[in-house]
Amino acid sequence: MTGERTGGVCVVGSLNIDSTLVVSALPTAGQTVLARERHTSPGGKGANQAVAAAAVGSRVRFVGAIGDDADGRLGLATLAGRGIDVSDVLVLEAVPTGTAVVVVDDRGENLIVVDAGANGRLDDAWTARAVTAGDDAVLLAQLEVPVDALLAAAGAWQGRWFVLNPAPMGDAGEIARLLPAVDVLVPNRTELGELVGRPTPHTTEEVQACAEALAFEGTLVVTLGGDGAAVFAPGGRLVEHVPAPTVDVVDTSGAGDAFCGVLAHELTRTGGDVVPAVRVAVELAAASTRHLGAQVPPSFGSASETVPS
Repeated sequence: MTGERTGGVCVVGSLNIDSTLVVSALPTAGQTVLARERHTSPGGKGANQAVAAAAVGSRVRFVGAIGDDADGRLGLATLAGRGIDVSDVLVLEAVPTGTAVVVVDDRGENLIVVDAGANGRLDDAWTARAVTAGDDAVLLAQLEVPVDALLAAAGAWQGRWFVLNPAPMGDAGEIARLLPAVDVLVPNRTELGELVGRPTPHTTEEVQACAEALAFEGTLVVTLGGDGAAVFAPGGRLVEHVPAPTVDVVDTSGAGDAFCGVLAHELTRTGGDVVPAVRVAVELAAASTRHLGAQVPPSFGSASETVPS
């Protein structure tokens, strides 16, 4: 799937430096556990999704904010090294680059704590100008940057598809302001429940009920972890459930971001046909869990990364 770059994806989002701690089991409240490994690597949902889209062949621009510090320079160099255009990244003085602590257990499950840093200072006017600087087909965004910056991006955007991954979820009312501009909404099942003020849906029927209650006017794609993903037409009608292949999981922390990056890329290839794009995204998101860390490796999307059926 890699090769000559296609399409154009503009990612508006976060860039962090992640510290990943590997433990036998995730701690409960008040419990102290000892890590047996520690890894430091670039992350942030926006950067992770940009790397995934670039790895499978998209021409990617990244719009975000970093501090004028070593962490920011490391994150920027990593994106540039993966062929991503970083000329529209805002560098802020006296504000640190965002950071995250990721704890991963032996089952590949994780918990994450994020300090937004410069990501929380992404400027509205900067963002609006930056998203119009290219001829991208897809605008891909998440919620580790201010909603007002994303509203500015949506108002200025002149491309074909705006894809929003509403993660991490904040105030549902704030996010609702964005939804009229969104073409493809990609929550996980927990975020879907939060969007409609309901408990996390677990069964197919519960996911369907939440999709109908949301009554989103675009295409809704709900990621379901090991159960794959479900695609819903406007209004919440189920179009297709795409099951996930079985893999030996090492780390699930970047799977959702890999899914979104691949989905954005595939939309440029399918002309906006969501179902075949989701099929590829499910397969490669599953493959991404075989690697430690939130950003996919350079080999991502190659034949060696394909999950056997």
